[in-house]
Amino acid sequence: MKTKLRRSTKSSNESKWVSTQTETPIQSDILPAITGIHHQTEFIKFAKWSGTPVQYREPIFQKDFAESIGVCEDTLTDWKKHPQFNLLVWQTIHEWLKDRIPDVIGGLYDKITSDKVSPKDIELYFRLAEVNIISDNKK
Repeated sequence: MKTKLRRSTKSSNESKWVSTQTETPIQSDILPAITGIHHQTEFIKFAKWSGTPVQYREPIFQKDFAESIGVCEDTLTDWKKHPQFNLLVWQTIHEWLKDRIPDVIGGLYDKITSDKVSPKDIELYFRLAEVNIISDNKK
């Protein structure tokens, strides 16, 4: 727990210092518990790096990434075989996709308002907006 002091005013002429406590998260609150891995922080960084699309990775190559976190490339190869590795990679991919949904929808909007629009683009846009402007009488 972290203690902070703040000024509290009871009336316009009187003030006093009041102590407030806030919880500071510890590493285990943020990171999942991983068994059998000595360098857990680096393991998680590697899983996140692996779940990032190649064109957005920094550094691009696994050998350079290993060097950047202070492990050998063989360690990364071993980590890929760990049972929790793929779960962490998929979590990263899922977060990456969710973070970019507004951009994708913006790109779709840009396309449907351009000369390059197709009927499928418009249909997708309306489906995402949950708008049914065409009655389906085939049912």
